[in-house]
Amino acid sequence: MIEDGTALKVFFRLFLQDRMEPVLPDHVTSGKVPLEVWRTPEKRRAVGMEMGHEGLVNVWLIGLNVPRVLPAGVEVVKKRWKGQGWTDDVGKGANSNLSGYDAFRTHPVSRLAVTNVEDARALMEGLLP
Repeated sequence: MIEDGTALKVFFRLFLQDRMEPVLPDHVTSGKVPLEVWRTPEKRRAVGMEMGHEGLVNVWLIGLNVPRVLPAGVEVVKKRWKGQGWTDDVGKGANSNLSGYDAFRTHPVSRLAVTNVEDARALMEGLLP
């Protein structure tokens, strides 16, 4: 179910500010799509947040940090590092701003498209210890 994107983004913003820590990029990079990176306090898992889309939020995680059980409504696309960026099976890349963070660079990543608050809550709670 796709719900109002505003409610979804408000949920993510409040969750991030309350339960996670912001991360500054390790390297200066440029890109067309804004990206914020946060990390979990205890395990230091990097979480890339792409909130510039209407009706959904893309959550970027290192492949190993993707929870084994995800809400049914979360669409997952896996990307592998190739050369100086990421690609998937159909040749589409990843947010280039991820490469500004050592936590992501050269690692396989997954893009999790989230469209509702219930799935967002389950996903984010699953990242915390």
